[in-house]
Amino acid sequence: MKRIVFASLCLAIYTSVHAGGVVRLWPHNKHTDSIEQMIAEGRCVPAVDALKAGLAAKNPEVMLLAGTMYDEGLCVKPNWDRAAAFYMRAQDSRQRFALERLVAGYARPGRDNGMALYWAAQSPVHMGLPRECVPAADPLKDPDGFASGIDKMQPAVFQSCVYTAGVVAQIFSETSYPPLALDWNVTGKILMVFDPAANTVDWQADTLNVPDTAPSGIRNGADDLVQNPRAVKNSLVNYLKGKSDFALKRFARPSTWELDRTFRLKREIVFSID
Repeated sequence: MKRIVFASLCLAIYTSVHAGGVVRLWPHNKHTDSIEQMIAEGRCVPAVDALKAGLAAKNPEVMLLAGTMYDEGLCVKPNWDRAAAFYMRAQDSRQRFALERLVAGYARPGRDNGMALYWAAQSPVHMGLPRECVPAADPLKDPDGFASGIDKMQPAVFQSCVYTAGVVAQIFSETSYPPLALDWNVTGKILMVFDPAANTVDWQADTLNVPDTAPSGIRNGADDLVQNPRAVKNSLVNYLKGKSDFALKRFARPSTWELDRTFRLKREIVFSID
């Protein structure tokens, strides 16, 4: 099984993120493949019909996809309230990526940004936020206490926390095994270093194992990117950089920064084949 593992370097906690055979904004799943294809082809009417059928069957993967469609306006009119409701249903079913999309969605401007920290606090180790961003009260056992902790934050601290949570969640929610890396059976590690105060994300290729020659199934391709091991390695780093660039563009760093400027969020992204 090919998978990506996000490892917190400072806390040594591992979370597996399973990947399908192609890059997707949601998990690879037979229940959503056909809907995704219809969306890509612009066939919105059958896509929405298929979505409704999947929701009627209470399929968690389809719930997540419904949230994405309403969140991004794919074949439906954008509606954050509906998107959040579907993400929450997916999260209740422990659907992978649902929590990250709730955090990223609520962190967007004009939304209830406090809810981004509420959801992030439900997985504090995975999200890795500075301690100033996570009130002491448990968000599930003591929601009133948690809300009070949010209210007591200085505005600049709150805005810095929401920005940090939004960028991290956006990256985590969309990172998957790129198709070229899958084709080449690439394994190894890439280190992500997020410096929220500087508004930068750096990707460092630690140890990436790329075969010297292309797998037999793609040897006849003419594209140098498909044939060249170095190009394959570079494409993986560029893919991850594209995800972080998108996140940094979507979430603007606050002009006033009140968190520790020495804080760095580090994640070791491990590409493995079981």
